[in-house]
Amino acid sequence: MMNGFRRSLRRPMAVLGLCIMPAVLWAQSPIATEKASSLLDVNHPAVVSRSDLIYQSPAARPVEGLPIGNGRMGTLVWTTPDAIRFQINRCDVFAVNKTHNGPQGSPIGPSEEGVDYCGGCAAVSIALGGSPLQAGARFEQRLSIHDAEVSIAASDLRARCFISAVADVLVLEVDDRRPEPQPIRLTVSMWRAPEVKTRDHVARFRFEDTPDAVLVVQRFHERDYHCSSAVAARILGGHARIEGTDQRARTITAPAKRGKSTILISSAASWSPQADVGATAVRLLSEASTKSYDALRQAHAQWWSGFWSRTFVHATSSDGLGDFVSCLRNLHLYHMAATSRGELPPKWNASLFSTDGDRRTWGSQFWVWTTEMLYFPLMAADAIDLTDPYFNMYVRQLPDCYKAAKQRWGVQGAFFPETTPFDGPLILPDDLVANVQDVYLGRKERSRLDPRARAACQFDSSLRAIAEPEKKAAGRYSWISHLVSSGSELAVQAWWRYRYSGDEAWLRRNGYPLLRGTVEFYRHMVKKGADGRYHLSGTNVHEDFWGAKDGIMDLAAIRGTAPLAIRAAEILGVDSDLCSKWKDLLDNLAPYPMGADAEAKRLTGGVLADDVWAAGHLGDVSGSHNPEDVWLNPVFPFEDWTLETRNPATDRIVHKLLDLAPKFRSVLNGGPLGTAIRTPIAWVRAGRGDSLPAVLGSYYLAFNPVANGFSLFEGEHAHSIEHLGAVTMTLQEALLQSVSPRPGEPEVIRVFPAWPKEWEASFRLLARGGFLVTSSIRAGNVEFVEIESRLGGRCPLRNPWGAPCLVVEATDAAREFGDDVIRIDTKRGGRYRILPKGKPAPPARAVSPPPLTGPTDCTVTLMGGKTVRTTLGRHR
Repeated sequence: MMNGFRRSLRRPMAVLGLCIMPAVLWAQSPIATEKASSLLDVNHPAVVSRSDLIYQSPAARPVEGLPIGNGRMGTLVWTTPDAIRFQINRCDVFAVNKTHNGPQGSPIGPSEEGVDYCGGCAAVSIALGGSPLQAGARFEQRLSIHDAEVSIAASDLRARCFISAVADVLVLEVDDRRPEPQPIRLTVSMWRAPEVKTRDHVARFRFEDTPDAVLVVQRFHERDYHCSSAVAARILGGHARIEGTDQRARTITAPAKRGKSTILISSAASWSPQADVGATAVRLLSEASTKSYDALRQAHAQWWSGFWSRTFVHATSSDGLGDFVSCLRNLHLYHMAATSRGELPPKWNASLFSTDGDRRTWGSQFWVWTTEMLYFPLMAADAIDLTDPYFNMYVRQLPDCYKAAKQRWGVQGAFFPETTPFDGPLILPDDLVANVQDVYLGRKERSRLDPRARAACQFDSSLRAIAEPEKKAAGRYSWISHLVSSGSELAVQAWWRYRYSGDEAWLRRNGYPLLRGTVEFYRHMVKKGADGRYHLSGTNVHEDFWGAKDGIMDLAAIRGTAPLAIRAAEILGVDSDLCSKWKDLLDNLAPYPMGADAEAKRLTGGVLADDVWAAGHLGDVSGSHNPEDVWLNPVFPFEDWTLETRNPATDRIVHKLLDLAPKFRSVLNGGPLGTAIRTPIAWVRAGRGDSLPAVLGSYYLAFNPVANGFSLFEGEHAHSIEHLGAVTMTLQEALLQSVSPRPGEPEVIRVFPAWPKEWEASFRLLARGGFLVTSSIRAGNVEFVEIESRLGGRCPLRNPWGAPCLVVEATDAAREFGDDVIRIDTKRGGRYRILPKGKPAPPARAVSPPPLTGPTDCTVTLMGGKTVRTTLGRHR
């Protein structure tokens, strides 16, 4: 089926005149019989360990701790002079779900009585006696990114810990070498009263008796919703005693012992009211208790070693910025492997690394915009499996999104609100639907909203605009209230996943339902105007422009997803009747608004110039509300224009918009950033490599990063890695792109499409079509390209030399290609090397940078020439 897909995908290319088959000349060559193994011998531990976080002084605050996790369970590791500290968090613990009858917000959110929190299971401290971890010349704390292990050294005490990649257990070893060892006191504590009732919601916890361990079980209940978690902890070796009468804490004390002690902390969670999560946590402790630290570490280290061997990026520059952003990529991939292997994706705000109990700015809601930024780079990084929690969560929401489209908009299809709880949008009682829809769509004044509807809508992020009108514009709009393009963003990414993996069963089960549902929603949303074109009105251009007509994001969403839905339906042999309707939608869709349009000029802030795309036409609300450079959404994520489109008129529009993009221009000169714009990705998608150093450096700095790389730009209790996702995606797209001339057409691979001449780099990344690409650039010259074909089929590669080149497969003779696009017919599992003709193959070499001995410093030069210094880690 895959080969048939490639053959049929080539047909549209002929229409564009891009399917000219190259003349192939068989040539004898010194490398004609050379084995096609890689020219790069990559020392993955050495490459990855350059990203280690090294603290030569203790974290100044808990949020600067070092992150460890296994995709389900996580914590920051930080120290105080007397103790090692953790907060055990999980991805599957939520105090409420979409049916919550109360306001949004955790205790520090809009409502101090809010119970909109998630993740936190228990706080754990390991008091070591005295102050052995105070700052000093011998203090060092290090996160090994490759091994996912934290080590701590201070005077006569050593410690190391990890959260097992194969079980929900934190393993800690303390080696007390002091002349007078001290007892170890392990304390498990909670931050709430044992029972807290808020309206219909009840949050309870209790400590349960279990031999030689502390066990705390937490339960949430609200009408039909249940969620529970448990944390169990034990000091191995016997002779420990459990003490404490405090309702919120229990302590195990182990007698003083010179040498090594092992501490285990396990966790479990469930949504079933019948589940015995405490028994599960204790069982995990018991299973781990029979093994040594090193034995438990073996399976853990094996998983992480396999993860890191999939791909790599190694960039260098004279100013150190190339090395620094390579570190940021590794740090991002580490975070995702440590947080995205569970039932649900990590929350963008604090992820699995909350440190202050229930406090989490922005609450427990998932934003598509902030969550997808974490996942954008994973497919090219060959970490597709880590996207499962993300896609699974949204696919599970599909049935309710169909209902939400009907209840809120009165149309067919699937409406994905931008922001929802983990289980999707609220489903309204039948007797409230008409009233809510009338107010939501502006047919009735907000004052006519039924009081019961107001209560029901207060927790739903898109409906709360009509429940809390005093803060809103035009009575019913807010930043995300009428934002309808989020489902299309998910659908586009689902198509990417299919193209990277070739997994047709996944496309049928998950990808196509997302595409079909979101395209059908737009098909029923549009209205045909007097001009014969399909138009939209009353929708948000993301969070920036509210209630617009023909918003550029909606038009880009349709143009970016409908062709993919058509192509997917053809592959799967389904919905031919719908395909004809989707083609009609595309053929008659309104054009992108232009700055010269009179209605575009009426939308304050929506026009950057007359001869480029505008944000939209004025609808119900004027003005810009959250600048996001929305004009570039046709470039990314919807790929209605790429470097392969090669349309001079559109090329000019895109490049002028990049020059004018107001938010990003401010960031490039050191300005603040109020939201995670995608402009850096669009920048490299347009092939702008010369300014890549300033783009990456200024974007990272705009997020106010702390010592461990987390950003605090959204608040103290919303630390995030959203910026790391953007930097990683931008870096990878500067190294390798595999994009189509138009959505749904065959992709063309480019190596180093937006790379600065002064930077050197080597990489191995995955391209769409299942091609694993390895390449290297030195002194501005691409040395070679190597391709491993996982799926077989034709591999189009844009010639990186613009001159004849040779393609070698294993023991075959070399083939000469002289075209701009090299089209290689590959076999499944085949390996191919491409070299410029007339130049010898570069000698094989090792990629093995020296070990890191201290914090990583970097100086960033902004566009205006100002330099700013930043550091990963902490100096003394």
